[in-house]
Amino acid sequence: MAEYWWKDLFARDNYWQGLELTLQESPKKTQALEMLSGRNGRMALQAGAETLFWASMLEDHSGAWVVFNTDHSGSQGLLPAVTSENIEQIKGKGEEVWTREWCRYFLRQLMQAPVPLLSPRRWLLSPMVLSPRSSPRPLHSSVPVKEWRFDSPESVGNVGHRWRLYGEDFPDLVHPHKVRLADWWWGNDLLLGRYPINADAGRLKWWRKKCREGTLPPILLRYIGGLGSFVILDGHYRLHAAITEEIPPSFLVISELNERVISGDPVHQERILRVLEKQLRNNTEAGINAINQTLINLYDTRYFYSSTHSRAILGEGVRWAQELDGFLQKHHLEEYREKIVNRVNG
Repeated sequence: MAEYWWKDLFARDNYWQGLELTLQESPKKTQALEMLSGRNGRMALQAGAETLFWASMLEDHSGAWVVFNTDHSGSQGLLPAVTSENIEQIKGKGEEVWTREWCRYFLRQLMQAPVPLLSPRRWLLSPMVLSPRSSPRPLHSSVPVKEWRFDSPESVGNVGHRWRLYGEDFPDLVHPHKVRLADWWWGNDLLLGRYPINADAGRLKWWRKKCREGTLPPILLRYIGGLGSFVILDGHYRLHAAITEEIPPSFLVISELNERVISGDPVHQERILRVLEKQLRNNTEAGINAINQTLINLYDTRYFYSSTHSRAILGEGVRWAQELDGFLQKHHLEEYREKIVNRVNG
């Protein structure tokens, strides 16, 4: 197993953003869940040797066609199933640490997954929760799924990613669309499942019960920049239970974490310092916390952002095209071929 460690990541305003994970290179090379890329905007998301999605970026870079390989033979469960014991253990630690404890739980599971899901680099596991409604709604009334909106934690200054997900972009998990367009210009990030679920499964009834009890664990997502989408790593049945009950779930998003240093302007820094000194001389009761925060923002030159690495090994994408053609023909979806290959919308 590769060596790894994690720590809490805070924005400049000391607001918790999630858990930062550092994963070191392992002497034993293993193939993680990763993006592959090639010429003509061709991409593929693979787990091990299995292709989960084919994709092609539109020629004008306004989006991507995403094709869901419903025939892949990979195991449905990339991670061990969440048990009642897991839920009770985290519930017993108190509601105030619910999200942070689930972050720790899922990071442990990711590190022990039979199929490696993360490459050696820095990662961020951050929550994405339901945004408050702008207009009041009667108590105990359900919220239609299409009105759901989820956001990542508020941040100030140096955290440059803001995840957002809308209920209207949720997939049909029972009968998923095999071909979808991720519209980066006018649309939102998509939510993609990895396999169709069984609507009659007994486990689904159990998760619906947990929804009503208010103890549904978060759904674990991986953000894939090339697809403009969130891919469900764990929680297909939990999400479907929440949709059926019309009780919004919560999400945890694992994404790559990159850091850049932005050099400060010495002249600007000196000007701000003089203003602060004058403010303190004229008002001895000035807010120290606000002044400290200004100084932190002034001298903390770190900037955190997310990107998705890919390996450019598809070349001309001949095999990619052959696999895609076979899938589209098998499922009578040839009408999409020219749009996908020629990278056009419409």
